[in-house]
Amino acid sequence: MAVVAAGLLTSCGGGAASDDSGGSHGARTGTGTPSSSASPERVAPRTQLSVPSLYDTSRGWESDLPGTQIPLPHSGAVAVFREGGRNNGTFTVLDVTSGQSLWKTEVKGPGIVSAFSATVNGKDYLVAAASGAKGADVVSKGREVTTIDIFPARATGDNVAPAHHLELDGDGAVSDGGSGLLASFDEDVVMTVDPATGATKTYDLKKMKPPASECKLCFASTEAVAVTPRGPLLATNTQPRRHYWVPGVWSGGTLTTDSENKLFIAPVEDSLVAQWRDKGAPNDTWAVLDPATGKVRARVDCAPDQRVTADDSKGASLSADGRYLVRSHTAFDLDKGTGHCFEETDQDKPVHLTGVTDTGVAFGIGASTADQADPRVTIDLATGQVQLGDYVVAPFGDYSGYGLFWDDSTNTMVTYPHAK
Repeated sequence: MAVVAAGLLTSCGGGAASDDSGGSHGARTGTGTPSSSASPERVAPRTQLSVPSLYDTSRGWESDLPGTQIPLPHSGAVAVFREGGRNNGTFTVLDVTSGQSLWKTEVKGPGIVSAFSATVNGKDYLVAAASGAKGADVVSKGREVTTIDIFPARATGDNVAPAHHLELDGDGAVSDGGSGLLASFDEDVVMTVDPATGATKTYDLKKMKPPASECKLCFASTEAVAVTPRGPLLATNTQPRRHYWVPGVWSGGTLTTDSENKLFIAPVEDSLVAQWRDKGAPNDTWAVLDPATGKVRARVDCAPDQRVTADDSKGASLSADGRYLVRSHTAFDLDKGTGHCFEETDQDKPVHLTGVTDTGVAFGIGASTADQADPRVTIDLATGQVQLGDYVVAPFGDYSGYGLFWDDSTNTMVTYPHAK
């Protein structure tokens, strides 16, 4: 595999955004239309949603730019990625406090372009990746390549160039691995990418066997499931609970007294969430791990739950300041090293957590009743107290003093500030 280019970030300045709403509504970004110059501190978005009382719906802004919304919590921004029809797409990045466009650029690839964000060491990056044939024509099939374009989340102007452009040999799949990007090319070869520098490192999984003391009978193939600061996190077989290790650094067997040493571990940004049960223990242990060392940062014991699936981290969320982490029915305070369980027990109904703010206010969905389906709740993580909420829509992001919401009925992103 070869990296063809890795360039420095360049950008050009852009002018102030113009008003498309006559100044009578909050800032609104439309298809191909810049943000309103109206101040979100003084006017209400025209779209009014039922949201938690933490937010002031009399102020804010909204955007109907088509595409996928990508929160950038450490950059005070939110990106909208619109996939194009000819192996291309467009990033538009908006300031979360005003809705004004910060920068915009088009990305192209040899195949369908996918986009996502990655956060490493407190810095956000936007990533566009694609795989396909390069140089194909009526005679030649060309060669299979994978391209990766990496942008710092905070830039200015139009036609912003990527900080790093990588062109790798082979048909690969690129994803956010936690502490870096993870590119998988076949069953045996993976590559890690540092989004800050564009540096790559290739690993041959056939040569990376688990510690013999933990996995004497492992015959299944090895898979890379995350990126840590000290190499890829590897696992055997395809089950949610399995053997995990970072070659030459740490392994999951040091976490539990169970001789089988089978755990569940999944990345949540640049942290790892883990579950295991010690030998003879009545409860499961849930924990947040330091990916560099495998040491426990926070933990809590919960009633046994056998419904863990391999993609169980998809609903997980980390507060913008990195203190609180929620995942399914668990919540952690990483500063205090503690956690709360909201799983179903003989006495309690389950609560599924969907997000959390820097102040430790978590949002979730409780068990349905005869009177109310999927009731919304809020949770004070300082006390673990659950309260029935009077809202319908929870934020998909909360940072810089604003909550980001999505309105399905109008395909509109709406942003409200915290109530003063």
